[in-house]
Amino acid sequence: MKLNQLYTAESHESGAEVQILDISGNKTPLKIKVRGVESKTVRKFKKKRLNAYIEAKQKEQEFDEDEFIIEGLLEATIGWVGTDEKFSTELCRELYTEAPHVAEQVDDFIAEKRNFTKAKRKKS
Repeated sequence: MKLNQLYTAESHESGAEVQILDISGNKTPLKIKVRGVESKTVRKFKKKRLNAYIEAKQKEQEFDEDEFIIEGLLEATIGWVGTDEKFSTELCRELYTEAPHVAEQVDDFIAEKRNFTKAKRKKS
């Protein structure tokens, strides 16, 4: 076995598409491409936000946890297909804020590490 067979950071950084469901659980044409939790980008963001959280708590300042979650999702989001609207961070923030069920789907997808690895064929 080669150690690089265990590497996942690159596939998480490249991203994968989440098939978005409507509030009733039906597929929509929208697919959002996101990075996984093991990507360098997401890990770097999590460290930065953790430091901000610790600092806020030490100074006894308010820390908006909902905003923390949205910011993390935005950092992980690469783009989308299935809509006439061009991807932008601002429009994505609006989507995640105004459609919490979409943000929840994206968050759940990002957390599932196997969504970012490709199964290898078994040799016969």
